[in-house]
Amino acid sequence: MKIEWIEDFLELIEAGTFSQAAERRHVTQPAFSRRIRQLEEWLGVALIDRSASRLELTAHARAYEPQLREWLARLYAMRSRLRSDARQGPRAILTTQHTLTVSYLPRLLRHLRHHAPEVGLQITSSDRSQCIHDFEQGKADLLLCSELEGAPLFSGSDSVERLSLGVERLLPVCASDHHGGLMHELEEGQRLPLIGYDPDSFLGQALATPYLLDAQRHYEIELVCETAFTIGIRQLALAGLGIGWLPHGLIEEDLESGKLISLQEILGGPSLEVACYRHRDEAAVAAPLWHLLEERPPAV
Repeated sequence: MKIEWIEDFLELIEAGTFSQAAERRHVTQPAFSRRIRQLEEWLGVALIDRSASRLELTAHARAYEPQLREWLARLYAMRSRLRSDARQGPRAILTTQHTLTVSYLPRLLRHLRHHAPEVGLQITSSDRSQCIHDFEQGKADLLLCSELEGAPLFSGSDSVERLSLGVERLLPVCASDHHGGLMHELEEGQRLPLIGYDPDSFLGQALATPYLLDAQRHYEIELVCETAFTIGIRQLALAGLGIGWLPHGLIEEDLESGKLISLQEILGGPSLEVACYRHRDEAAVAAPLWHLLEERPPAV
């Protein structure tokens, strides 16, 4: 089996006809058709319903198309990593949650590029629970995550080393109106449009009590949207659709420009500690970055 056969098949789906797909793949139509048949022969199933007047995939082709795309993407990603490792040497893998990817990680990478440009680093971003799982399974050398102050992960573990990088607040914010005031006034017993986190997410659980509980006691909560994506809450808040809690590091410029107004004194919000973890017995590849964070980590 040749990789180009998978590429041909996916191109055929995109193009919609054999002639256009062959043109895009820079081969003649007979040669292209022959390669599609060779893929079908290797798989042992028909991918194209040739009895149809227009291009139509078989049920098997429709069912497995997403997996073929994913397999091809993974293969090319692996090739890129192999080539990069061959050029630059081994790189530490850092896994971090989506929120920190858009708030703290850019600062960390700029800091790394400035102070240790020779250090190789590969980033993976996922939801917090998946990041923790990948770190525990040895799929990442470093874990960058947010924690509630005073509630560190892996407490009491001798095999994992922790480094605190700083603390930031999760701030309740509201968009400003044309006069620079609150777009949504907070009055006791009145409607409060809330852009909330998924209650099963880390930030949703961090806010559940006492912050959301107190808000429910004093206001008529209207849930405008519920999501696990912090950047989505920021965009909806900026659009004036409601009030949401956001990490201070993500919205510094919005607060300084007056686009968002903090409601911290009214609604409050938890302190989040940004921490980095590494495995003690497998720390060699991550050691340069770890030592840099120990000496002078960028501000949270």
